[in-house]
Amino acid sequence: MITFREGNLSLKKINLTCMSDGIVHDVEVHLISDIKCAMSVYIGNKCQLNAEGEDFFECFKKIRELDKQIVYYCKGAKINVIPSRMTRQMTKGLSAYETTLGVPARREKLVNIFDYANDGLASDPSEQDQYEAKWFASLTG
Repeated sequence: MITFREGNLSLKKINLTCMSDGIVHDVEVHLISDIKCAMSVYIGNKCQLNAEGEDFFECFKKIRELDKQIVYYCKGAKINVIPSRMTRQMTKGLSAYETTLGVPARREKLVNIFDYANDGLASDPSEQDQYEAKWFASLTG
């Protein structure tokens, strides 16, 4: 990861892998933070997806909604990875919890949403929303 800073503006570059149409691609993600967060995703030299949001988890969710055929190989695309209000505020959504049904979120389960993952991935963020509701319900019995 490369980070640049100018005043309050911060730019980070992250390399990921994704699959689209059965082909594995290298992905370059640009994260820009100021008052709001912005994300640009470059897949090869062909595709550029852009989103803005309150935090980077929201941006990544919007990016994934733009093209649901792309599967990103990272923790933020796992069905059971859920950010908390605190992680959204303190890390701008770059950290989230890898959860298990019936088990409260624990500090040791905190992950970077751009760390590599290749199991339990969802290309459609609505699957994460459905899991999140199911997880919350599992905590209340």
